[in-house]
Amino acid sequence: MIATLGTTVGAVAEAALPLGGLPSLAAPEDLVAAGARQGAHAERTLAGRVALRLLLAHVLGAPAAEAPLLPIERTCDVCGEPHGRPRTAGAALSGSASGPHVLVAVAACEDGAEEPPPLGVDIQELPRTLWDGFDAAVLHPDEHLTEPAGTRARVDLWTRKEAVLKAAGVGLRIDPHRLRLVPRLTRGVRQWAVHECSPRPTLGLVVEDLPGEVPCALATSADSRRPMRAHDLGPLLPAAR
Repeated sequence: MIATLGTTVGAVAEAALPLGGLPSLAAPEDLVAAGARQGAHAERTLAGRVALRLLLAHVLGAPAAEAPLLPIERTCDVCGEPHGRPRTAGAALSGSASGPHVLVAVAACEDGAEEPPPLGVDIQELPRTLWDGFDAAVLHPDEHLTEPAGTRARVDLWTRKEAVLKAAGVGLRIDPHRLRLVPRLTRGVRQWAVHECSPRPTLGLVVEDLPGEVPCALATSADSRRPMRAHDLGPLLPAAR
């Protein structure tokens, strides 16, 4: 089972109030990461990290109050600094925040499995306009979007590619325009598969859009048949109800 939580920064902050607010549900390293940012970016960082901890606690059957104690490691594979993708034993983790929006996901190891499936999520606030050169930076040479497709279609594609690159564990170390996605229908679900011409770390991954008012997507392995379950914030924080 892949558990997801789509919410907002404000909703996480409000729901955390009965337990002492966002800082009381964060680990010391989360507070350091948020403290390195300013204003809305700081609150967004903290809310995203707390949301991921709350979802992981729920998946593991731990009380929300123990969320700060869960070991989530973020050492970067390249430089060793604590800003890499989140990891924990026995589960795959991913998170994203943009503007007021937060999206997190957890996939625990199934019985008998040594490793959880690859997992990546991304959410993007819709901008008023896209930066110059967006298509060249994001679209593969064999991908084509006509102008009437507009901003939403382009940000949808960007979001899918970000999710795939997170699931591959490489992030933007691989330029998005090197990644080609092709549509497919799997058991009635519309997905996009990574084409064989794409960089090796991304091969074997698929991505699908998640429901929401802004572009959001989840990527995992093509052979994963795990169902997804979307969670609401309330049941993750019983004291807030």
